[in-house]
Amino acid sequence: MKITLGLKLVADILTTLRFLIGLYIVRFSTFEPNNGVPLASVFLWIAWVTDLLDGPISRLDPRKVQTWVGRHDLTADVTVSLGCWLFLIFSNLINPFIGFGYIFLGAFLLWYFKSEYLAWAFQAPPYGMMILVALKHAPTYGMLLIVWIVIVVIITWPRFPKYTLPEFLRGMRALFK
Repeated sequence: MKITLGLKLVADILTTLRFLIGLYIVRFSTFEPNNGVPLASVFLWIAWVTDLLDGPISRLDPRKVQTWVGRHDLTADVTVSLGCWLFLIFSNLINPFIGFGYIFLGAFLLWYFKSEYLAWAFQAPPYGMMILVALKHAPTYGMLLIVWIVIVVIITWPRFPKYTLPEFLRGMRALFK
């Protein structure tokens, strides 16, 4: 029992760390892009590593209970993408009008539809822009992010096309019914 409680605690710590990283990434916007982009990219990668690990560690608990932190895993994910987006805005790497417009539109649509699948979708543009910016200003770090995505897709491949993608598509279709 102590081991499973310890594993659940580790998973919660990883999720909490991801939430804090999302907030911290914005800090790097005070650097020049050539210095801030590598740091923001490394922290984004660390956040992605915690995202890959926290779920499987949490599922090792045979009781299948979900903690408060576990129920807010998606909030941590969205915080990371928001942190990346704010980093891009405050670093003048994207137009602030477009950047804040995206945030307000996303917040409104998430409030209106209350859809976790929409939250999944809204994470893609900030991550995509971070990768593009990293490839331009810090190519090694941009490639790190791309390689990580490829590794994760390979590792999670059996689950992705069988469960994750169909679940996402069903959730998005449900928005329009």
